[in-house]
Amino acid sequence: MISGQKLARFLAHRPGRVHAFALGLLLVCGLIVGLRWRFNSDVLDLFPAHFDSVRVWKVSNKEFAQGRALTFALHDETGEVDLDGFAQYFGEALRREPWVVRAMDQLPLGDENAMAQAQTLLLPLLMNCPPEEFAQVAAALQPDAIRERIAKTMARVKAGSFRDEHFGLAVDPLGVLAPAFRQLGSSGVEQSFSLTSPDHKVQLVLVVTNQDDLGAHASQEMMRQVDGFRRRVLAGWEGPKPEVLVTGRTAYVGELSVIMRTDIITTLIGSALLVSVVFWLGFRRVRPLVAILHVLLLSCVMAVGLGAAVFHELNMITIGLCSILIGLGVDFGMMLYSIYEIERGAGCSHEEAIGTALRTQGRSVIFGALTSAAGFFSHVFSGCPGFAQLGVLICFGILIAAALMMTVFFVSIGRDVRPRVSDPLRAGGERFVHWVFAGPRRILIPATLVLLLGCAFAAAPLRPLLFDANPRTLEPPNSSAGRALRLITERFPGFGEQLLVLLEAHSAEETHAHWTKLQTEWAKLVERGELKQTSILAGALVLSPKNVEANAAVLARAVNVPAARDTLAAALTEADAQPLPGASALLDALSAISAGDRALLDWRQRLPASSTWWFLVDQFFGSDPNVTAGFVRPTEKVTTFAQKERLRELLARSTGDVPYHLSGWNYTLQDLVRWAKGKMVELSAIMIAFNVVLLGVLYRRAYPIAVLMVSLALSFGAMLASLKLLGVALNLFNVLAFPLVLGIGVDYGIYVIGAMGAAGRHERATANVVKPVLLSGLTTVAGFASLGLAHNPALQGLGIVCALGVAWCLFATLCFVLPAYALRGAR
Repeated sequence: MISGQKLARFLAHRPGRVHAFALGLLLVCGLIVGLRWRFNSDVLDLFPAHFDSVRVWKVSNKEFAQGRALTFALHDETGEVDLDGFAQYFGEALRREPWVVRAMDQLPLGDENAMAQAQTLLLPLLMNCPPEEFAQVAAALQPDAIRERIAKTMARVKAGSFRDEHFGLAVDPLGVLAPAFRQLGSSGVEQSFSLTSPDHKVQLVLVVTNQDDLGAHASQEMMRQVDGFRRRVLAGWEGPKPEVLVTGRTAYVGELSVIMRTDIITTLIGSALLVSVVFWLGFRRVRPLVAILHVLLLSCVMAVGLGAAVFHELNMITIGLCSILIGLGVDFGMMLYSIYEIERGAGCSHEEAIGTALRTQGRSVIFGALTSAAGFFSHVFSGCPGFAQLGVLICFGILIAAALMMTVFFVSIGRDVRPRVSDPLRAGGERFVHWVFAGPRRILIPATLVLLLGCAFAAAPLRPLLFDANPRTLEPPNSSAGRALRLITERFPGFGEQLLVLLEAHSAEETHAHWTKLQTEWAKLVERGELKQTSILAGALVLSPKNVEANAAVLARAVNVPAARDTLAAALTEADAQPLPGASALLDALSAISAGDRALLDWRQRLPASSTWWFLVDQFFGSDPNVTAGFVRPTEKVTTFAQKERLRELLARSTGDVPYHLSGWNYTLQDLVRWAKGKMVELSAIMIAFNVVLLGVLYRRAYPIAVLMVSLALSFGAMLASLKLLGVALNLFNVLAFPLVLGIGVDYGIYVIGAMGAAGRHERATANVVKPVLLSGLTTVAGFASLGLAHNPALQGLGIVCALGVAWCLFATLCFVLPAYALRGAR
């Protein structure tokens, strides 16, 4: 390994080569970032991928049309707006937009055009009936049955029956579609599908767009068109206007991707400014500050470049890496520059000062970088892709920053150093160290009592530590898409409480059989009151080849279609009624099916793309015909892991080996909360073990390891007490800050013990590092505190927890580790 003196000689006499190497790295990494870097604003990619419920969500977004769907909420609390009229006007305007594939402002059963298209779905439903039910169809198509049906229907129409006129004659004049309607009714679809809130203050309008690319840029462009449309349509409406909100995946992605770019700029600038202020107050030097910022910029670009090469994209958590890296990376520069400045002030040359700085602090910088990097790298074991990515990138960045601070930084500060006339901060540090060495107990005992008091409060049942699992912790404050979703959730009972049931099969026959079994068994649970509702349409619309062929054989054998057509015409003439084109079309279709034509049953091809029936079937059918979905609604909201497990066991009890999968926000949340709390303990334990091993390699003695680990434990307890006192709630993601605090917090103790030496008697050397340790801690706190400028609550929470934890570790280093080691030296 190259010695500090040899490295110092190379840096002092070959600065051009170092600059050229750094410039080459900057260009390569910058090119990688420019070509491969993009944002991933999908919230689901933050969740641990190993949970089946999370995987189901991702499959649902990928395979189902909801990825391109938008939901408009027309909201009026005053009661002055004609919401029905505005919804019709809004829907008509939407259908004229070039980016709209289809729009629905009223349910299909209330839409004349949709009812005319109903046969496209009803015919497959009819032919998919169990053969024993289809026997009723054959009986209804016999001549005597047709004559009787027409006569009774016309008699009721003449008596003023609205239902027979608009349904009996228009939709099912032959009375053969009853089995199809029964299947549609037993699916529970109509019960779970409503566009008007019970209080009539919110009206929904559903839209599917022509957005092919679901990425950030395409979503932003789509939302620009949506916002323009909203302004135009509101301007064109005369009279009181409702509030028009919109939500959906595109709305969230478009909103979050813009916020992510803003967060990168604000947190980076905020961190750089705070770090610069702290450095200026400590050293009053411009060129070293510029050199440090130059190295930090290079470290950030290299870390992002490595991340772009490995991951190809940055998620909404990883965008905080630059501000964190600035706060951490500057520590190494200040520790080294502080010694360098002291040596130059003592008359040493540029090369000698570099050599002394590397010799006295290089080992501490390396081990400090390793502990901090390990704290972030531990997130690889979290199972959460977002935090694993953040951990790997900052791990790279910290190690790169440490290496560059020991090389590029020294060739960037120049050879000329103006001696400091006075350094109040260093003088204050010297007086503090002298005071500690003169009587270690007078600072050790009060500090220990403060830390113990914090630990006691953290462990006490007073004012419990909050854990917030609300989904709002994942979205920016004042999110318009989030507000729309919350409004819909509040005003539509049961919205968001239903569970998604995903079924991935290998064939249509298998899909039909599985859904039939699930529907039969779960209907019994609804009857017994153990489930509130089921919505399963896939079993009826996924054609069973066995049922279709059996029913087609019954048609060919038992029904004389020409005779049925003649009987219908005669019955209508006798009743003095107009011809019924729908009935004739149905007879023609049944005749073609009995002759072997199956194209009429392909509802995917025959249903017009603009049909509102797609909004119904899209919930249940993915782009892959073998990927289908259903919904179940439990009797109560799932709020605990025990409830979730009971529900899972209830649904699985009678369904045998049907390979279905469950998801839903409240359902998945119970797994995520359990995961977050478990990972907090697991990763913290890993970091504690790593710290003990690394400190054992560094010191090979029990006392410094014991002092540092006790200091870390006390700091950790004080951090928890601060979180309780300040009312800072933990959430699904900021609990992962705990292993970071354990990794970063031990660094300052390493610097202090390294300066004090084995015996703990080196007062002058200790005084030399107190100032940079204090400044390093403040810059790290500033780096994490700058995350408070982000709009992402998960990132804000991470920054607050880490800033509090690092602040307590800094306090414990100066007021516990330092006097504890000084006391041992005095003995």
